Amino acid sequence: MYSEAVSASARVERGWIFVDGTRQDDGTIELGTGGEMRFSPFDALSGRQDTRITWGNILTASVQRLAFWRR
Repeated sequence: MYSEAVSASARVERGWIFVDGTRQDDGTIELGTGGEMRFSPFDALSGRQDTRITWGNILTASVQRLAFWRR
């Protein structure tokens, strides 16, 4: 399924979204290179077109950050 393939390239840990990829010289992101890029939920909103970050990833990271700040 498309949603499983898309979300497989991004993971959420402690309010950060990690994507398997590297930024190229022209500013685009090449996925699947073995590098690791870290995005905050806010950064993920602006860079969502270049990466395979789903709204579910963004919402999960946002909730994790809220839970952390409530401690």
